[in-house]
Amino acid sequence: MLMEFSVENFLSIKDRVTLTMVASKDTSHKNNLIKNADKGINILNTAVIYGANASGKTTVLRAIGFLANFLNSSHEMQSGKKISVKPFRLDRACLDKPSSFEIIFKTEGIKYLYGFSVTKDKVVDEYLYYYPKGRQSIIFERENTDQYKFTNDIELQTQIKNKFHSPNKLFLSTASLWDYKLAQIPFEWINNNLQIIISHERLEEITADMMKENEIINKKVKYLIKNVVKDIEDITFTEIELNKKDNPLLKYLTEDAKSKILSSNDNKLLSVSTAHKINNSEELIEFDLAEESDGTRKLFGILGPWVTVLEQGHTLIVDELDIRLHPHLTRFLVELFQNPEINKNNAQLIFSTHDTNLLDQDLFRRDQIWFTEKKEDNSTDLYSLDDFTVRKDAAIEKGYLQGKYGAIPNMKGDCLWE
Repeated sequence: MLMEFSVENFLSIKDRVTLTMVASKDTSHKNNLIKNADKGINILNTAVIYGANASGKTTVLRAIGFLANFLNSSHEMQSGKKISVKPFRLDRACLDKPSSFEIIFKTEGIKYLYGFSVTKDKVVDEYLYYYPKGRQSIIFERENTDQYKFTNDIELQTQIKNKFHSPNKLFLSTASLWDYKLAQIPFEWINNNLQIIISHERLEEITADMMKENEIINKKVKYLIKNVVKDIEDITFTEIELNKKDNPLLKYLTEDAKSKILSSNDNKLLSVSTAHKINNSEELIEFDLAEESDGTRKLFGILGPWVTVLEQGHTLIVDELDIRLHPHLTRFLVELFQNPEINKNNAQLIFSTHDTNLLDQDLFRRDQIWFTEKKEDNSTDLYSLDDFTVRKDAAIEKGYLQGKYGAIPNMKGDCLWE
């Protein structure tokens, strides 16, 4: 489970900010907690981020995505290839400074702390610690790009470093590739556990593939759709053979979608249909999913990852969850994570939204609500509602819209239309 994430000097973030899932001493909403997750410490199962447009909500989530994506692909970096990191650009002093990322999590009963700092040219620092007996133990430390310190499996790690070290590669990625178990466990947790949705494109295709491959996911997505969208009775799939060379349907696709199909080795396309009753009879008629409303298509697309994460106990990170969804549907999706009868595997959800209907102390604890706001230097600040003195019966939504907690648009007065 994710315990904490920190980032510094990345996109709109200049100074170090930390999103923690470690619960405060608040005693409310016990169903929103993973209890005694780490020596009496409770961990939150959900967290939400609010803020004005361009305040940095997405940046916080993209930073988590950068850590996961760079770790996953780092071992494939060619010598001299640039790292695709983007530092804070509104302060010249930040342009040549490294961007830093750190994550704390627990897997297989052991807590890990992993972090690194990078520029476009190299990995500057990197470190991996674990706590097998409750105390911190160094797996490796890396400073000034090529200075390493090992205290576990010194000979093996030294061999891996001597053979495969590269300035632009993460050592954790390389060591995991070469079957070093103390590296593989945290690598696989980060790579497999963190499910990150920043772009909402292709979600329908992703869910369809998940349903096709996994009968449990198939049944649960259908069950949820039928219970939320009342007139849908079933969802079916049809595989269509593709003639890639001169298929007339390709001209209707975007260039990106067309490129993915033409470059794929798969000559089949999965078509999704919904079944509706005719005049409340038992007779069914099929509709292509593309004929459904935007909201229904979005719900279908999000349910695949949703059910998968709940089943596997992973961590789902979603930017702008409320896009094309009714507020009741957004709340329904959040409550799935807070229902112990459904979330039996301690799955976690972190998401950003503009849906203020969710700013409700009947739904969230104060330590689950986060805000982003631009500081005077136009960099992003991240802070929690728990930093404020808030009555337990306070109307959080009203207070937020009134500006009590910041993180709202800074309107500059009357607009003169000439």
